[in-house]
Amino acid sequence: MTRWLLALPLLAAPLARLPGQAPSDRPALDRFHDSLAAVHDTAALRSLRHELARRHANDAISSLRAGYVALRMAELGADPDAGDARAELARLTKREPDWPYAWHALALAESRRAAHDRANKLELGSRVGAGTLERALDDERRALAADPAYVPAALTLADLALGLRDTAFYAGARDELRRTDAARSHTAARESAAAPGPASAPGDAPASETGPAPAPVVAAAELLLARGRLERASGETDSAVAAFARAVASAAAAPLASLARLELARTLLASGARRDATSARAEFDYYAAAADDDSSVVAGFRADLAPIATDAELHALDDARGSARPAFLRRFWTDRDRAELRQDGERLREHYRRLLYARRHFALTTTRRYYGGADAWRSGSEELDDRGLIYVRHGEPETRLRPFVFGLMPNETWRYGRADGDLLLHFSAGYDESGGGDLYDYRLVESVLDLRGASDAPRDQLLLSRQPLSPVYGRMLNWGQYGAARARGQERGIGAASVEYGTTTDSYELRFARRLTAYADLVAVGSRGGVPLAHFVFAIGPAETTPQRDAGGVSYPVRVRLVALDAAGHAVAHADTALGLALRRPLLRGQYLIGRVELPLPPGAWSWRAALQQGDSAGVVLPRDSVTLSPPGPALALSDLALGFRPASARWLATPADTVLLTPFELFPEGSQVELYYEAGGARPGEAYRHEIGVFRVRGDDRAEDRPVVRLRVEERSAGSVIRTHRTLQLTRLKPGRYVVEVKLTGPDGQVAARRREIRVVKRAR
Repeated sequence: MTRWLLALPLLAAPLARLPGQAPSDRPALDRFHDSLAAVHDTAALRSLRHELARRHANDAISSLRAGYVALRMAELGADPDAGDARAELARLTKREPDWPYAWHALALAESRRAAHDRANKLELGSRVGAGTLERALDDERRALAADPAYVPAALTLADLALGLRDTAFYAGARDELRRTDAARSHTAARESAAAPGPASAPGDAPASETGPAPAPVVAAAELLLARGRLERASGETDSAVAAFARAVASAAAAPLASLARLELARTLLASGARRDATSARAEFDYYAAAADDDSSVVAGFRADLAPIATDAELHALDDARGSARPAFLRRFWTDRDRAELRQDGERLREHYRRLLYARRHFALTTTRRYYGGADAWRSGSEELDDRGLIYVRHGEPETRLRPFVFGLMPNETWRYGRADGDLLLHFSAGYDESGGGDLYDYRLVESVLDLRGASDAPRDQLLLSRQPLSPVYGRMLNWGQYGAARARGQERGIGAASVEYGTTTDSYELRFARRLTAYADLVAVGSRGGVPLAHFVFAIGPAETTPQRDAGGVSYPVRVRLVALDAAGHAVAHADTALGLALRRPLLRGQYLIGRVELPLPPGAWSWRAALQQGDSAGVVLPRDSVTLSPPGPALALSDLALGFRPASARWLATPADTVLLTPFELFPEGSQVELYYEAGGARPGEAYRHEIGVFRVRGDDRAEDRPVVRLRVEERSAGSVIRTHRTLQLTRLKPGRYVVEVKLTGPDGQVAARRREIRVVKRAR
């Protein structure tokens, strides 16, 4: 009982009513409200509320204090739905409709009621609490109508409008905060002009008996942050940038300064498609803010990464402290830039652009998500529907279908073109017979047959609506009973694989207006300065290429982007270079541009990706592949098998007098000669080594035959620790088909090293 007695001196203050709740009332009310935070005894609070009612039943300020006490009781669980506070404050607002404190307190009580309803599983519906929050929003508007400079009401109004995630509320709330910002600035300027200067006599301006007001700098920064968020949400990017910049300037101390820098960086990054001075400054602010360990700042960074980061990455972010956090973030984004063959900073800017777009177009306005049996993914997100989460992960789809089919509830299908295989993703809104769903909540489903209402829709219209995306839909419609069943299984498998990949990865794959015809391979052989080499050798066909005229003929500028990645997706090596391939005349049909780029690469097993670009708009991203480099050491180890075909190969000088042919093709004309080159490390000089080279036919079940169709055995002494070997394979005995070339090297101590490479023999063109 002693705790609430601490608040009794506040009751002794004069309680005379002042019209319009004069500013002189406010410091005492603020102190009273703040003092309640230290009280945890609900019995004491109940007694205090009764005392206020008994002693000052007809006093409006006492009624407001009683409302505050009831709100505190609701916070402590004594009145979970804040019913007493809402009743008390609703009566007060009717009695004093021009009191901003009363309307603000009523909004807080309504927010408490909404939180209670959402936590109550017996409250049914998909928008539980939304109507109550909309009333709270209206209460804050009334508070600001009574006093446009009342910052607490403006801050809560901004939180409510953004929390409802309904774009219909953004513009109105933004305009309210603009008025509050202007009114607060006007009030601050007036108070500054009226304040005594340094030369004033001590008695000219007596200190307020009611105590200091809230820190104006903090209030200004918080208001500017709230205004900037609403400006950004409503599409006013320039105004948002200006508000956040003012917040940075006004919030000299952390954590508000770091929050302001983060919000400014988010906004500038989202609007910057290219790296320039503005985006560079945004990146600087982004990483500078990340070094702040304040919980609100850290939570902001975590929330931004959560839609795409793995659990391991989020744990690493949680464990980082101080300067380790920006270091983690730099690697997080740089790894993604490298993996997608992009320049530093591109993935970071694209991520914030996607986040902003998704929050505007795919926000969840429901407060509960009910799942059904057809839902292919349960994201648990309360902010974005499944379209929004896929958009944040993978960006704008190449094709987006939103067909109308009679009987079918709202639905979409997105197709992403990918070098490693396209994604086909179906989203469905509405309800189904198993329960769950909402007309404003789009969920992923595996198949078009799982779309809500599919069982009631005409089957031909349903399948024809997706036929532009894949021929499988035509087979589902037109094939016979068993063929259509196989097609349905294939379509569902495509959908399931797309959902699995789409919800567990993120991407920003390069796109080109015109697609190049290209072939490439990465061959790990040789070294440069003691560092192992991988040779990226490529061939580009004439289609979609554009030559440049030179004095001696033509040249083709080609940009090559290449990266090697470890199992965790970290870049271990990368290259981004421009080549000028000169020819006497433009390419003809059947001819190719042949080029090579060296990539120093440490020993290990890596995956690799590459992109080729010719000119400004033609290019191709190649499918992901793998390469293995043996570590140096005493163990006998073979390099990759380098195959060459003189009419279509790049040339590499393994030594000044040793030219190696490297071809990107796996196709070789029948009857041709193929040059084979390989290296073996770990050899002992002067010792004899047995080389066994075989070519094996591959059967229809993808297994190589046991007996080779071509065999060569040679025993040679090693001239050094590295064996360099050239051989010529005659394909005259090989019929068209698939073959495996195998090299097996046996040392004097019985050590064996072997490598294989598949080729195809094709009929020679006539």
